[in-house]
Amino acid sequence: MEVFLRCEIPDVPGRLATLAGAIGESGGDIQAVEVVQRTPDTVIDDLWVQTRDLATMVEHIEALEDTAIVHTGPSRGLPGDAVARLSTGIDALLSGAMSPEDGLPTLIGGLLFADSAELVEPHEWPTKRNRRVLRLQVVGGVLVLRREYRFLDAEIQRAHQVLTVCERAAAIAAGHVR
Repeated sequence: MEVFLRCEIPDVPGRLATLAGAIGESGGDIQAVEVVQRTPDTVIDDLWVQTRDLATMVEHIEALEDTAIVHTGPSRGLPGDAVARLSTGIDALLSGAMSPEDGLPTLIGGLLFADSAELVEPHEWPTKRNRRVLRLQVVGGVLVLRREYRFLDAEIQRAHQVLTVCERAAAIAAGHVR
């Protein structure tokens, strides 16, 4: 099975290799790695791994010093797949094949591995601060994304950038921008 792992490791030379070694020792085969966020001391990496024994792989990773599994779950495609989905989605917005109301939750929710994404009225905006819920102001409401693990600052910044591009594409499709 292919699984998605989000791991936090120290930002020192060789730590990703150590993590890869633990995955390999457990029988896992890394398909792709993406750096999600870097701080002066740590790196958060997303890994897509083929494994027959998830429990053993998790045990090997948890045995590593200063390494934390932030999330593990089923894979939803490799990093390059997200670029293809975004391109296809923006094209659908430009052509009018997808409305912004349907397209924004699908595109941004998919890019951020959200468990749910919905467009709500501004008065329905959840007010309680929760890093597992991301709220994005959009034309016509608020896009609310939810998932089991927290949204990182780098992901929130990317979400705002993607949202800007998508809203511009929708405005072009509607004939509001030339």
